[in-house]
Amino acid sequence: MMYRIFAVWLFIGLVLLLFWELPEWLYFANSIFMILYTASVLAESKAYFFHNTKKIKTTAVLLIIGVTTLLIEALSVYTGFPFGDYGYTTMLGYHVLGVPFTIAIAWVGFIVNSTMISTQQNKWLRALETGIWVVFIDLILDPVALAWDFWQWDNGGFYYGIPATNFITWFFLAAILSLVFPLQRGVKPSVQSYRLLELMFLFFGLLALKKGFILVACLAILFILVTEGRRVFDSSRKKAMVH
Repeated sequence: MMYRIFAVWLFIGLVLLLFWELPEWLYFANSIFMILYTASVLAESKAYFFHNTKKIKTTAVLLIIGVTTLLIEALSVYTGFPFGDYGYTTMLGYHVLGVPFTIAIAWVGFIVNSTMISTQQNKWLRALETGIWVVFIDLILDPVALAWDFWQWDNGGFYYGIPATNFITWFFLAAILSLVFPLQRGVKPSVQSYRLLELMFLFFGLLALKKGFILVACLAILFILVTEGRRVFDSSRKKAMVH
């Protein structure tokens, strides 16, 4: 159900952003978009990570991710370390310690989603793959968010004005935080787990195309294909195990 609600919201937002400019009174829709995405990811993760987990433990795991990422984002906003020198605008809603609260929610969604589809049977290999998936997300998201004035980089960088330290931090932060999740053996992530990531690539890829970011749009297509390839591989491996 949450997946369908998110997909509808994404489609409406995509039409508005591609063919019109989002009016200021609709800025709250950006926050709802990220909340719906993360809610959809968590709905899919119940049967994967949390099917035998008490609610208090599940909440604690998600809080660890949300609070940790919020504090590290705040550290970077105030000091420039570790992501780089940047600051948030008001486009993403209410700020906590200089960081929109929806950023922490988005981090939860990105890390849970990426860890779910990183179906390695070794925690360190899974952490490595999770970090790579999250960097894939940011390679598409960050240039678009910058163009739409969600945040602003002060000193620029090699990739559409974004420094390498940003992507390095995304990788290590996601990889380390993925270690809080248990390994899953004999349980396959839902098709929607892959589709949610593909929808994010599609959404920001099309917005990148509108801004003339051809490289970003091409990367979005590539990452959609890689995600679908991961799904097919996991499905084939599951069938082989059954037989």
